[in-house]
Amino acid sequence: MRQPRSRPDRARSPLTAALAAVLATGLLAGCASTRGLESPNRGTTQRGLASWYGAKFHGRPTASGEIYDMNRISAAHKQLPLGTVVLVKNRDNGKKLRVPINDRGPFIKGRIIDLSVAAARQLEMFGQGLANVRIKVVRLPPKKRQLPISYPARGWRDSKPNRDRGSGFTIQAGAFRKRSSAVALARRLRRELDLDNVKVTRGRGVHRVQIERRRKQAADDVLQRLKDAGIAAFLVG
Repeated sequence: MRQPRSRPDRARSPLTAALAAVLATGLLAGCASTRGLESPNRGTTQRGLASWYGAKFHGRPTASGEIYDMNRISAAHKQLPLGTVVLVKNRDNGKKLRVPINDRGPFIKGRIIDLSVAAARQLEMFGQGLANVRIKVVRLPPKKRQLPISYPARGWRDSKPNRDRGSGFTIQAGAFRKRSSAVALARRLRRELDLDNVKVTRGRGVHRVQIERRRKQAADDVLQRLKDAGIAAFLVG
């Protein structure tokens, strides 16, 4: 019995072959991206969400052994070697800042870097809490680690937690008829803005959300942070 003649394979066009090569290269690059962060070169980049961490961790040791100071420029990253310096660009507003990595984190899906309070302030994303960023490795860590890894902040310093309690200056962040509304705002200030010494007071049927600071500079810092978060606060006294 005569066998049917098989159809010869069509030769791929140069355009098809080139497209296949590009796709293969892209797939290989994607597979190597994680390893690139663990052993980066200058110019290695990554995009994603940035967050910040503050008073809860202030004064605690970081993964590098340096004590975390939220008033200095530093950040946490899950993979980059400790001591690496990255250029962080806030893609929402164009602000850029060189930030050294001295800790591990963030451990929330979708976030790639956790900034100190000072770094978040200078990138103007403190009030929002999160920002779309692009990070680029600009300096590799030295062979012998030297502390501190963090940088001093320029032009701004937050009040350190638990050192500025008192009744010298009172900032009012809101006033409500319902106590539940005042309590909700107070919780938001503690959770999202990392503020301490927030209290709810009552007088003449109005529930007020107030923050106390001993020094004028610290009170001004709180006012600015509230303004950045879109809260119309003012100084009571």
